[in-house]
Amino acid sequence: MQKANFFQSLTLGIAGLALLGCGAGEDVAARQENQGPLVEIVAVQPLSAAGTIQASGLIGYKREPQLAFTSPGVVSALQVDAGDVVRRGQRLAVLRRTSVGSNTDEAALARANAVRDLERTQELFDRGFVSQARLDDARLAVERARDTSTLTAPADGVVLRRLAETSQTVAAGAPIFIFGETASGLVVRAPVSSTEAARVRVGDLASVSVAGGAPLQGRVTRVGAKGADGTGAFEVEVDITGAEGLRSGTVAQVEIAAAAGAAQESAILVPTLSLLDSRADQGVVFVVDADNIARRRSVRTSGVTQDGVLVVEGLAAGDRVVSAGAAYVQDGATVRIAAAS
Repeated sequence: MQKANFFQSLTLGIAGLALLGCGAGEDVAARQENQGPLVEIVAVQPLSAAGTIQASGLIGYKREPQLAFTSPGVVSALQVDAGDVVRRGQRLAVLRRTSVGSNTDEAALARANAVRDLERTQELFDRGFVSQARLDDARLAVERARDTSTLTAPADGVVLRRLAETSQTVAAGAPIFIFGETASGLVVRAPVSSTEAARVRVGDLASVSVAGGAPLQGRVTRVGAKGADGTGAFEVEVDITGAEGLRSGTVAQVEIAAAAGAAQESAILVPTLSLLDSRADQGVVFVVDADNIARRRSVRTSGVTQDGVLVVEGLAAGDRVVSAGAAYVQDGATVRIAAAS
């Protein structure tokens, strides 16, 4: 009788421990589930529309030449400064040449001889004894003998930057001013990825936005033929309509209404917050499987719309992509899915 009671007590104890173990296991599982990051997901679907291409660039004049003297010398006068608006032919700077001769008297004598030779050559030319080429050489000699040189504005425009100071010695061809030709118009030069550049065509419409101002209309006028050595990006130039008041060097946002390509016909739209580690046309998203485990997946993108990012490689229709909270998710981790609002 005592043995029966002992075995009965032992059986009840084991059953109790089993029940306690199950309860503890369920509690641990519940705690682990509650500890997973709370995320929102979206079932992605193909999108036929190509969307727009977004990029940032700098505003500048279409033609911004560097102005320089053709001979070495010392800058004796600067008559304009950065920001000045000038007219075609207006004098900008004066240079005292150092190639004419270091001795002032010697330089003056050289100029006098060149002038006399030009006068004799002109007289002989009028009488038919010398050719036009000989007369042109005499005129060139007078110009070379001058001890000063004047730099003038090549067109109506604005001085964007001054690169020299008075009394500074400069070499031939050294830039003195950076000049913006107002008649050439203002453009935005923005870098885009190789995939995006393949979709852009000259004549595509664009929208240009500057902080604090209303969007302006634009049109693509040039697409770079070669990518930058460092980044591989291609430069797209957008002409701006109604750009009064804008300044060269201002940062602008550009949205280009690019044409759809074959790759974009099967593009999948994902929320912007889903994309992590975005670099050029590459990125990463988290896809949640049937067991609510998040898996890291690399994707290739081809543009941005107002509704999200276009993915052309790496996702399939119906994939459950983390749309909010992706920054707190780890690869292979279980996640908690928030109820749809």
